[in-house]
Amino acid sequence: MLNHALALAKRGRHVFPCRPRDKVPATPHGCKDATVDPAVIRRWWQQESDLNVAVATGEASGIFVVDIDGADGEAALRQIEERNGALPPTVEAITARGRHLYFKWPDRPVPNSAGKIAPHVDTRGTGGYVLAPPSIHPSGRRYCWSVDSARALAAAPEWLLAMIVEPASGPTITPPTEWRELAKGVAEGARDCSAARLAGLLLRHHIDAIVTLELLQAWNATRCAPPLPEGDIVRIVDSIAGKELKRRGLA
Repeated sequence: MLNHALALAKRGRHVFPCRPRDKVPATPHGCKDATVDPAVIRRWWQQESDLNVAVATGEASGIFVVDIDGADGEAALRQIEERNGALPPTVEAITARGRHLYFKWPDRPVPNSAGKIAPHVDTRGTGGYVLAPPSIHPSGRRYCWSVDSARALAAAPEWLLAMIVEPASGPTITPPTEWRELAKGVAEGARDCSAARLAGLLLRHHIDAIVTLELLQAWNATRCAPPLPEGDIVRIVDSIAGKELKRRGLA
């Protein structure tokens, strides 16, 4: 795994280790610890050689990833491409249940999202990460680079960016289907963002902060894979509650 991590770092991808055969970070701060420093990378994998390799998505690595989960995700993506045009060939990884499509970082922030493009089609952007080949999924399947994909990163088409990037002119109404997908749960890389959005939705509708916290803790424990530490949920709700109080002029 070490050589693969070093090769990714040499291409400018910020990497960090996850636990063997798992998506759980093996460093204290997860993707915030990601680096291209070969000395740090060697130290990580020399301590435990079979750690999985994760790539932090976002501006620093110069990439965002479209995560297509299973046959349902593929079918949903085909319908979108029929309406908007085919996605350009780009670097692609085969995952345990689907594909990761790697795109160049655009000229605007790309958030993590769950189901925003379509059900079972997610994005990993700022503050997110994905396991990279040859990491091993918890199911035992190994990630691999697709031999049929392009050898260079493609720029995402405007229609795709329009579906996942909030317009500068102001907020948009989130469709009910997107909230339903979040309620079903999210995987690594989108948990913080999703928890913050759910907390914001509840607090904006004047749900008591303590009730919001309990609801988020239940959602995290039963719907996130893997769950965030309880302290992270408390931190997220505290932060969003403070912003909501300021918005109402109460703080």
